[in-house]
This record gives sequence, structure tokens and C-alpha cells, in this order.
Amino acid sequence: MNRALGTLLSFKICFFCLLFSPASGEERLNSNSFELYLNSIKTLKADFIQISSNGEVETGQLLIKKPGKMRFEYDSPSNHLVMASGLLLVVIDKKLTSEPQRYLTSQTPIGYLLNETVKLTPESNLKEILLKDSYANILLHDPDNPTIGTIELVFSLKPTTLREWTITNFSGERIRVLLDELIINHPIDMKNFNIGSEISKIKQQQSRK
Repeated sequence: MNRALGTLLSFKICFFCLLFSPASGEERLNSNSFELYLNSIKTLKADFIQISSNGEVETGQLLIKKPGKMRFEYDSPSNHLVMASGLLLVVIDKKLTSEPQRYLTSQTPIGYLLNETVKLTPESNLKEILLKDSYANILLHDPDNPTIGTIELVFSLKPTTLREWTITNFSGERIRVLLDELIINHPIDMKNFNIGSEISKIKQQQSRK
């Protein structure tokens, strides 16, 4: 009788687990290893390919220096330069005489990656973490401020390496960024993140034309 009861109980537990397991091909993972990986990154340098919702493809180089500093340098013929330093993120069009677009870094999904300490918990910004084949997808959002949008990080496993991310804004537009040739924790000159100096240099170049 006890053996039969134990077998029945085990079956019910297994059935319950199946009901609440992710769909086939996906597995829920613990976020600790990815949190440790992201927090081990103090500087990052990489080549990138950016794919927008409209199919536009751009390439360039990414620099990150935590906390709070980032530079997206786009290859020609693109005229854009995106920089973050502390609280401020700017989008500069090198060909225009108008002032750069300015945003609070904390009001953009990329701000999650620039924090000195990244926390991947449901209490902070973690929405979902899934294993798909040999990759892990981690979705981050701010439930109290949905207009910020979301960022989905994609990691390859063994060893854990950040491979790409996709930012989705509140209106549903998506920008996918694929990373290559990552160099982590090598020195990066602070002058790469001086927004004021960069704007002044571009204005001087424009005035000579």
C-alpha cells in the first residue's frame, strides 16, 4: 500500500512539473552565472552589426566602460555616433548642424548593461531567462516603466559569452545588435566617452567646410 501510494505521489509530482515546464526546446536557467559574467565586465570592445526593423544594416565598433559609459561608432556611410556618459545618452548626426538628441541613460534599455552592478532578479528587471539550443536568452524590462522598452540578451554557453541583444521600444520597433571580436577588460581611454569634446570637434569640422 505504501509503495503504491509513493508511486502515485511521484507520478503526480512529475505530471505537475510537466505542466509548468517551458515548451519543448526551452529550459529555464538560473541567472547567477550570467549575473556574475556581466559583473565581471569592466570594459568591452567589439565589432557590431546592427539590424533595424526596416531591414537597414549598419556596422561599426562598440566601446563600453562601466559604470555608465558607452560609444557606438558607426562605419561610413552612416553619419551616426551614439555616446553615453553617466546620466546622459546622446545621438549625434555628424552631418547635421542641429543639436544632438539627448536622453537619460536610465530611460533606455541599454542602461541595464552600463550599471556597475547588474542584478538579474525578478525584483529588479529580469522578466524571463530561457535556454534555446546552445544559447541562453535573457529578457530585461522595467515593469514600473514599460515605455522604456525591453532588451533581450543572447549568450552562448561554455564559456558564457555575450553574443547579441535586441532592443524593442514601446511602439514595437526592434534593433538587433550582433557582437564579434569581443575584447573584455582591456584599458579603454576615457576620451572616447567625452560627449562635450566630441560635439565640439564635430562642429569645428563642419565650420571648416
